[in-house]
Amino acid sequence: MRLRAVLAVTACLALWWVATGPAAHHTIPLPYVMTAPPAAVLAVRPERDDIAYTVTRTAFELPGYDDVVLQEDRGRAFATGVDGAIWQIDLTTGKAKPLLDVPLMPAGARAVPNDPDRLLFCAARYGGGQDNPTQVPGVYELDVTTPAADEIAIRVPHPPPATTPPPGNEGTIVAGGARHEVAIATLTEDNSRPIAFCNDLDVSADGRRIYFSEPFAYAGASMGPGAVPEAITLGTNGRLWRIDRARGTIALVAQGYTFLDGVLLEDDADGNERSVLITETPKFRILRLWLSGPRAGEDEIVWESLPGMPDGLDRDAAGRIWVGLYGERTAALTWAHAHPWIKRLLLRLPLALLPVPHATGILVLDPTAATPLYHVMHDGSRVREISVAVPGVERLYLPSFARSNRGLVTMPYPAALDAAPASDQRP
Repeated sequence: MRLRAVLAVTACLALWWVATGPAAHHTIPLPYVMTAPPAAVLAVRPERDDIAYTVTRTAFELPGYDDVVLQEDRGRAFATGVDGAIWQIDLTTGKAKPLLDVPLMPAGARAVPNDPDRLLFCAARYGGGQDNPTQVPGVYELDVTTPAADEIAIRVPHPPPATTPPPGNEGTIVAGGARHEVAIATLTEDNSRPIAFCNDLDVSADGRRIYFSEPFAYAGASMGPGAVPEAITLGTNGRLWRIDRARGTIALVAQGYTFLDGVLLEDDADGNERSVLITETPKFRILRLWLSGPRAGEDEIVWESLPGMPDGLDRDAAGRIWVGLYGERTAALTWAHAHPWIKRLLLRLPLALLPVPHATGILVLDPTAATPLYHVMHDGSRVREISVAVPGVERLYLPSFARSNRGLVTMPYPAALDAAPASDQRP
């Protein structure tokens, strides 16, 4: 009887192992070893959890949201809700209301420069589901006065085959005149594919060019739970795309990065894009991709082995860079990436059984991204899943991607930053 029981259990486990096998595109990677968090980052961490002590909420009608566009001079803000709507918040009354149910789920967003009534945002699927099959991921523009959302781009040209990155590069950057721009109007079923997952974007100072991230592009690509297998396997499927609105074109900027997420442009002295900062969220690192100048086509690791997953990026009036740390780097995550054999099991487990960290935080860097100015981790008791820290005039706004979040989350600027160097010079 005992032997039969053992054989039955073994057979059940074998059937479960086969039935829950990951998709073919989720392959087990090589070990990815992270060291202790950078000492310079830990050195600017306050003794107390400033988020726990100072965070407040208004606009309790607002659900979880991935990003917020501030227009404090107009007394309003707009949030990309996890319920699939763009929400408008009255900053004077502290009330919020859904402005428009947009395609799929809105994610990263920016106001069109010099036109506060128009917002650019990414739309993506959530959780691996099909959502509404008539709605498609992509870059959209919202006219808040109408309100109505129009497609800017929902297809991209077929990218070139993945290649080994140039020596010294983490991925491949298509820079300068080799961008191979394609007219959006000429994209067809034959020469292009639908955008699979638009996650975050940034806009050039003149409003002409939009850079957006596509963390991965296989079937079922989505935010939230649908992105977990990609985060486990650390696939190098991330791409950065550029839309030139004046020329009506779209072009590949970079590929071969891991879950390319946050996007923040860096300008040269003439106001043109010199480089772009990106986050590779599950690798806990921030990279710089050089777009022009003598280093065009190169990349560099700006920060790695961070204490939290870097997600969205923003910049304040002094040029400082604000990074949302979506989740804390735990010992279990560090060990799993260094011992990838365990990922064969992790890819088969339900999300509820995975070791998902509750802590979340913020990192602030100087305008060159070279020097940490402030860093805090919060245990998640007051706010979860901070996707980005958006600097306002007097307060910080902390978008929470958690579906359970209620309200507009804010906190005062940390006192530790009062002595931080301020500069109007962008790198």
